[in-house]
Amino acid sequence: MDTDPTILLAEVARVCAESKYTIAELEAIYWNEVRPAVSFNLLMLPAPEWAGFEIEWLKARVLRKSRFGKRLPLKWLHPYATRWWRQLHTAIVGYRASSDDGG
Repeated sequence: MDTDPTILLAEVARVCAESKYTIAELEAIYWNEVRPAVSFNLLMLPAPEWAGFEIEWLKARVLRKSRFGKRLPLKWLHPYATRWWRQLHTAIVGYRASSDDGG
């Protein structure tokens, strides 16, 4: 547990901002595809995975756990995920605004 995921936030936000997806679509991907696939990691003992997942395994897990097309979960039931989404959302909007300004 020696890696702070905050250091990856800017790069993840940049990739999301440069994607073709709207902010609403990115939010649905976060809540209905990413979160269901990796939320188990918060409960792993003795310690969660911090080094990252093998990409092919992760892709298969996202497809298997996807809630695509379903309602977004009640965010107040998921405070940790909600906090990360807010940070990511703010960063994505910031990247897109600076890109629109020619920056």
